[in-house]
Amino acid sequence: MAVRKKAFSSLAILFMLALSFHVNAQLYIGVEAGGTQNYLMTNVSSLNATEIVPKNGLAISAVIEYKVKDWFSLEATPGFIQKNYQMQRTGYYNGIYEKTTNDYLQLPLAAKFYFGSKKLKGFMTLGGYAAYWTSSHIKGAMPNILNQTAYNPYAYESSDPVVFSQTVFDDYIPYYYDRKYQFDKIKDRRLEFGVSPGLGINYEPSSNISFFAEFKYYDALTDQQKNYQYGQDARYNETGTVLIGFTHKVHFHCKKKAPKAKTTTTNN
Repeated sequence: MAVRKKAFSSLAILFMLALSFHVNAQLYIGVEAGGTQNYLMTNVSSLNATEIVPKNGLAISAVIEYKVKDWFSLEATPGFIQKNYQMQRTGYYNGIYEKTTNDYLQLPLAAKFYFGSKKLKGFMTLGGYAAYWTSSHIKGAMPNILNQTAYNPYAYESSDPVVFSQTVFDDYIPYYYDRKYQFDKIKDRRLEFGVSPGLGINYEPSSNISFFAEFKYYDALTDQQKNYQYGQDARYNETGTVLIGFTHKVHFHCKKKAPKAKTTTTNN
């Protein structure tokens, strides 16, 4: 955690230095969209027969790029991103699961470094982000302990072979649920901060427009939950995104003022 905080501070210093450049920079705007895969980093070793699996989601953002040099620019990509995951049981409890769909509004800021030829370039981004957890939805299945199945493996005659239950749903009717998650002010931390490196390729058919494809990784520095109980395990989002998009150069047209006509005076 200390290493992550130092990296975040270094990025902030880099932005301040970049903004101090006095050059004729160029502004590009555009849009990017793609898919996400999120993994919830937490300790489940204390939970019997339990695992967490990553789930896919969507991401779409506006792109605002301030090109300082041909090889360097500053970039902001405000937008919407999903950070989903699923907790599920294994073994005898196979079939019990809970899928969580999390929606965030996110603002990444990054320094962007280009390398390569004039039209086809690779690039690397390094930055940080702030996100707000806007909504969450959960769906899953669990055994209804008040509703056993009609099947009873021990109800056969003694001459029949003994049949054992394979999963918990051989013994209990499953209960399915699908509902909006209600945030808890004591438990849930809805603001998220983190770092975000990325790699991509950029194609510029002209000086005014460019197309790109990028892989970007969001590494959360903040726990998804507040410290509301003793001995709780931290929960961090780790999100990979694959994005495609384009940007277009913004031209600023400034009207020049006509010079004032000179007036002459004559002496009589």
